[in-house]
Parts: sequence; structure tokens; C-alpha cells
Amino acid sequence: MILNNKVAIITGSTRGIGNAIAKRFIKEGAKVAICGSKLENAEQAITKMAQEMNFSKDQVLPIGIDLTNTESIKKMVSEVIQKWGKIDILINNAGITSTSSLLDSQDEDFYNMFEVNVFGLLKTTREVVKYMKDTGGSIINTSSMVGINGGRNQVAYASSKFAVNGITKSLAKELGQYQIRVNAVAPGVVETDMMRDSVDENLKQRLQAMTPLAKVGNPNDLVGAYLYLASDEASFTTGTIIQVDGGLVM
Repeated sequence: MILNNKVAIITGSTRGIGNAIAKRFIKEGAKVAICGSKLENAEQAITKMAQEMNFSKDQVLPIGIDLTNTESIKKMVSEVIQKWGKIDILINNAGITSTSSLLDSQDEDFYNMFEVNVFGLLKTTREVVKYMKDTGGSIINTSSMVGINGGRNQVAYASSKFAVNGITKSLAKELGQYQIRVNAVAPGVVETDMMRDSVDENLKQRLQAMTPLAKVGNPNDLVGAYLYLASDEASFTTGTIIQVDGGLVM
């Protein structure tokens, strides 16, 4: 088990990509904080996971977190430290999306997007690094293919993910002195609730046709990249953005 006794925080891990990551990390021996926007969501996710796989109740911690609230973020980090005494891995996976055109967008659309996808990520990272700097660790941000290539009617979302890429590279340079590695994974079209809410069937089929592997991904297709970056196998990997998109962006 390559993550044996590692402590991981995974935001946005009650469903989708984050939940798939959490399941694999648990199988690999990690202790995982399952974070959702509400505590009951995290608890329900753990209950469902327990029906699908075996793990000790001491191996998971359900947490409700409001990424727009600094005190909520601090409380989350404090809970993890109180339970396990350290943080080895942070995966900033939670985020929101939008498919509004520029002319249809309101000011609050831009503010809300950056409040969660950028400022929430930054504040969570800052609070975790206060502890991680003494032991080293791995921080993995979830970017997007539109953070590399842009996206029609996705200017707010794409801008936030371009920011995530900049944060990843900048913090890799800043935090390397503490043996903290900072990387990102940029998914392509993946079957998640977020994707289904923002991509209609016609667009999905067109994107699939444009993808060299000629298929849409599923959350488990992403897990290997996160597992590598979180593990000691990636001890000399930092500041990189791994594209897992079936070759759609290249």
C-alpha cells in the first residue's frame, strides 16, 4: 500500500472525481478526510463507501466545509490535526463551474467562481501549509482542460482554472524549500454530476468525437495521476500539470 499511514485531505470528495480518489487512497492505506459542502453529505458518502469497500472507521473523517469562509477552513484543518496529528497530502478538488457567455454573466458570477475555485483553494492551502511545512508533503490541485486551452461560454470557469495553474507553478517554487511538492491534474471530459449539469448531450458527443481516444472519461480514469503525485514515487515531481483528457488538448 503506497500511501500507508499518510493523512490526506480531499475537498469535494463526496462524489465524482474526489470520491473516486478517496476510495483509492483508502485502499492504498491512507487516512482520508472526506470533505463536502455539508457534514451530512460527507457522512452519507462514507456510509455509501462502506457498503462498497472495507475500511476502519478510524481511517476516515467526515467534514463539512464552506470554502468561502476562512473560519470554516481553519476548523477543518484543526479537526484533521486533532484526529491524526499531521497532514501529508492536500487535494484541492472542490470547485464550481459555469457555462454562461460573457454578455450573460453578472458580476456575482465572476466573484462566486473565484471565491470557491481560487480563493478557497488558496486559503485552504495556506492553512494546511502551516502544518505541512514541518514535515513536507504533496499538494495536488484539480485544474481543467479549459485552464490550458480555454472554453467557449466558460470565460469565468476557464479564468479560474488558468489561475489554478499559475498558483500551482508559483507555490511549487515557493514551497519547495519545505519539501512540499505542488502539482495539478487537468481533467478532460469526465462523466460527473458537474459535467452532466454543464455539458448537453450534443456537446458531449462532439467533444468525444474530437478526443483521440474517442471516449468520455470516468472518475476512475483520473485516479492514477493523483495517486502518483501523492506518493513518494513522485518525490522529484513538482510544478507540473498532468493532462488526463484522452488527448483532447495537445
